[in-house]
Amino acid sequence: MIAEEHLKAFKKTNKTIIKWSARKDKSQLPDFQNKYEILNGTADYREILNDDEVDAVIITSPPHTHYAMFMDTVKAKKHVLLEKPAAIHPGELTEMVAETKKHPDLIICDCSARHTRLQPKYKKTKEIIDSGILGQIYYLHHNAVNRQRRPGIEYHPAAKWFTDESRAGGGPLIDWGVYDLSFHLGLLGDNVRLEKINDLFIQSNLDNYHDNNNVTDVEESFTAMLEFSGGIKYYWERAAHANMETMNETRVYGTRGGLKLNFCTWDPDIIYHYYLDNQNISRVKEIQVDTSKQNDHEALANHFIDLLEKKSSPAMSLELAAKHLEIIFKLYGKV
Repeated sequence: MIAEEHLKAFKKTNKTIIKWSARKDKSQLPDFQNKYEILNGTADYREILNDDEVDAVIITSPPHTHYAMFMDTVKAKKHVLLEKPAAIHPGELTEMVAETKKHPDLIICDCSARHTRLQPKYKKTKEIIDSGILGQIYYLHHNAVNRQRRPGIEYHPAAKWFTDESRAGGGPLIDWGVYDLSFHLGLLGDNVRLEKINDLFIQSNLDNYHDNNNVTDVEESFTAMLEFSGGIKYYWERAAHANMETMNETRVYGTRGGLKLNFCTWDPDIIYHYYLDNQNISRVKEIQVDTSKQNDHEALANHFIDLLEKKSSPAMSLELAAKHLEIIFKLYGKV
């Protein structure tokens, strides 16, 4: 599914030739190649890496395969657009970052920039915070809770790997958590450190769902209270299935004002700015952000091309994505 989104987006740029596609099931390649006019197909991705004409590779396979594919691709000196999460094991992630540093000329971009740093609401929210009008930020509160919206079950049921911790790395904490941290920690300037996990609970099996033919061992919801450097508190709740619903809403608390928004492109386009006027009276201002022309997949494709043309720097480097994943690994107890 995500590979097709990448293909449609890159083809729309009119700046790329999609020369290869790799699929584990080679029988599916002919139809896939015909649909997207791809010249060559293979069941062994290493064949792509041996092609000197290939400049860049997009890794869109399930997370447990990222480490091997990424290491081989970087060693083959190809630029990489890497799907999120970059890795599901801390040791592998450390090796990936170390290998990247050996190849400073390669462009490496992590896809957790997709719904976050490349879209108008992120840019506007950061502009407001950076202006200082909110004062000192001391608290972020984020929640996004769904019922029966589990990847691999209700959402994209063909991708059964989503429910298997050994292949997905976890549930919503790693699946959407990388987006949440990309957005929220970017607002804080990417210079805060996790100092304390004040509280954490993880829940699953709320509707007794089971599938005898597939592993279903990832969490379905989590809630965490974290403390970052500078005393910034972060209350974080996300669920792919819980007996509750709430929109993907972020609230930013500052000493002189606050913001409330739904950060995804498909959510409402208003940022609410709460402040005190000159008479110390509480006010709220609605800031309209136009996302009508935004397609997050196309924005990512265009950003990657800008990187290859040396017009920009990565919105999400592997090193920065690794810092976010390290927080998630701590919450999972992997480090």
